[in-house]
Amino acid sequence: MLLDLTDVRAEDPGLTGAKASWLARGLRAGLPVLPGAVVPAAASRPVMQHGVEVMESRGSGGARLAISQEPLDADLGDAVVAAARALGETLVVRSSSMLEGGGEWSGAFTSYLDLSPEETPVGVRGCWASAFTVHTLERYEASGVEPGSAPMAVLIQPALTPEFGGVAKLADGEVSVIGVEGSPVPLVQGWDPGVHAQVTESGVVKGDSAVSVLGESVIRSVADALRSAERAIGANTCEWAIAGGEVALLQLGRAEFREKQALAVPEEFASPEIAGLARLVRRFPGPLGEELVLPWAVASPASFLEVVEPIAVDPFEAFVEASQQARALTAEVWGARKADSSDRAIEAIRQLRGDQPMEAVGVMSMLRAPDAERSRTMLGLLATVRAALVEAGAVGRPDQAWHLSSKEITDVLRSGRASEMRSRIGFDRWEPFDAAVVVAHGRSMDAVSAASGIGVGRLCFVDDPKTASDFRPRDVVVGLRPTPKLAPLLWDASALITTGGGPAAHLFESARALAIPALAAVDLESLVGTDLVSASGRFSIAVDGNEGRLWVMEW
Repeated sequence: MLLDLTDVRAEDPGLTGAKASWLARGLRAGLPVLPGAVVPAAASRPVMQHGVEVMESRGSGGARLAISQEPLDADLGDAVVAAARALGETLVVRSSSMLEGGGEWSGAFTSYLDLSPEETPVGVRGCWASAFTVHTLERYEASGVEPGSAPMAVLIQPALTPEFGGVAKLADGEVSVIGVEGSPVPLVQGWDPGVHAQVTESGVVKGDSAVSVLGESVIRSVADALRSAERAIGANTCEWAIAGGEVALLQLGRAEFREKQALAVPEEFASPEIAGLARLVRRFPGPLGEELVLPWAVASPASFLEVVEPIAVDPFEAFVEASQQARALTAEVWGARKADSSDRAIEAIRQLRGDQPMEAVGVMSMLRAPDAERSRTMLGLLATVRAALVEAGAVGRPDQAWHLSSKEITDVLRSGRASEMRSRIGFDRWEPFDAAVVVAHGRSMDAVSAASGIGVGRLCFVDDPKTASDFRPRDVVVGLRPTPKLAPLLWDASALITTGGGPAAHLFESARALAIPALAAVDLESLVGTDLVSASGRFSIAVDGNEGRLWVMEW
């Protein structure tokens, strides 16, 4: 019913989940890992299925209540208590889901601290129940995983009273150590930024503030333990604690660290014409914008930034008419036959997005502005189409419709319904162009890098679940602290910024796993000149997670 961490079978993540299997490998390799026992993942399968069934009628809260209040099977409960008593008087009970092999699920499930042996069965049920919290269900939806489909093992270990705790990673021969006094919990939950140190391959310790708080011996012992873990089992990340002067590895894993991208901004991007075109592209993104709006709107970018209301007409007829109007407006603007004008517009747009932006700007500056009334009618027709796509369930918001192809739109409008909703849009090919524009024209600030990469998007401040509804795919998520409630948004965010916390938080581990650039401890209000609620939706932000820098300009 239970597996001891010293049992060779505990190294199988299919039996014991990602977290416990890494620790089992470490313990058997002689690393400073605490002893422990694991409730195998198979024990959770009927519980997860029961949770799914209850959730259908009683929702998330009903599923959690049903799981947490039902006692463990008598034999399993007795085995859990017996194993806990053998481990000590005070225990920690933690999830070890198969999903936790990827950092994107970091912090998703609940841990229980300081339990007595008799309380550990309650902790086991609580870990299973945490698979049905609102935020965890949102992660399931964002990642395309069916709720209850991933079994969860549960790990039971002795509790510590740490003098220090934190996280560490090994990359390019250097160990980065982040730590705090006492338990690492405030650090990984995003409440305490911690102090930072580096230990070079030659053993030099860097980071005066960390040395003054943690002490050089603590930093070296953590670095030595992680280097040993890398040699023994291939782990290059860990969560650690110092108790009684000795290091304990609380969690082990392996992360793939991305090669840093260069954020190159050509001098020509300082052009006000390019800034105007960037605003136009933000307004009409995706395949629909490129096909039906940009070819003629580039002749007068500033004229088409206001919102146009839908027109009362059949949506399918509106789309057919909009397609015809787009070809006519493009021919009018480019002064050529419809086929030739379309080809010329496509080539100019390609140059703008590529390595010849000023050549494209020069060509566009010579174009004749389209008829204003026909242009507004055209945009009204597309507004009708986009509203119909929301009603048909093809997308959740009108702005997401810009990212559908003409074929997808035609299929939905003909049938009046969508086979599935497009909730994510993925990387947009205009993002490198937009990032360069924001860097060239925006105000900048240094910040703490929490995840590498380059990202750009609309500022979206998310303070609580209510404001999460303002999030649009490819927005830059901005929060006060790196708490787990923001994690479900990361699957389709372009970047993450928090005004507090530090890079050791679980949320930033999720961002790194999802290749989302992230910054921490950003005084964003001083940069945008207003409070974050007012700033939300009004600014475009470029994030350089490699160098720890960001830029903002008006959206």
